[in-house]
Amino acid sequence: MVSELTINQLADKVGVSTASISRFAKAVGYNNFREFSMDLANVTTDINRDTMFKKIHPDDTPNEMAEKTFQAMIDALISTQSLLHNDRLEQIVDQILKCRQLAFFGLGGSSVAALDGYHKFLRTSINSEYYPDFDVQLMQAAKMTEKDCAIMISHSGENQQALTVLKQLQNNHVPVIAITSYGRSSLAQRADYVLLSLADQVNKTSDGMYTLIAQLALIDSLFTIVAVKLANKTEAVMDRVREAIDRTRT
Repeated sequence: MVSELTINQLADKVGVSTASISRFAKAVGYNNFREFSMDLANVTTDINRDTMFKKIHPDDTPNEMAEKTFQAMIDALISTQSLLHNDRLEQIVDQILKCRQLAFFGLGGSSVAALDGYHKFLRTSINSEYYPDFDVQLMQAAKMTEKDCAIMISHSGENQQALTVLKQLQNNHVPVIAITSYGRSSLAQRADYVLLSLADQVNKTSDGMYTLIAQLALIDSLFTIVAVKLANKTEAVMDRVREAIDRTRT
């Protein structure tokens, strides 16, 4: 299967240079070969692939099923990490550090990652917001300005409600950081910055079960970098948070 080949292996099979394959991937809209190959893996090719559990068989033992689930999550983390670049991370972190307000947007399954990001960034000195309701998210977007920053999370990058929020953010010139699984999705193409959360999903309509772990890892990475850069302020905030929580336990 093409999606399982490295760029060198594919070059050998088709008789061209790796540079030619890399240029082809970019010519058809991908940032690099890795993104291209992962998108190929998401193409449904037969009826047996019409399930997120395609690698798990009914006759597998419970331990084998658990092992394959863990491995799928590990693969998602490795694939996602392979696309991270220092320059892009620095640009994204600088955007977060200078913003007046950091808002998280995510609907459906992506709301889990958005809530996790909000919960983590509450521990920093950056003003953060997240509301799970679509209508409230839309109102939240309408109030934001170019001095703020939005992190939008969507597995498919094609959720129509999410794109409605995105349009409002862009109308207000709000910088948007997208976390999505598809580099050619509407969200990825229209966002200012893109972080790809990759996993061996079946298609865009699957619920991104394995992608969630990659989304969380990307958010954790952003939080860690920001927290380190704001070390003194972050520690002070976290101390106050711990004190407030401890008082509820007495």
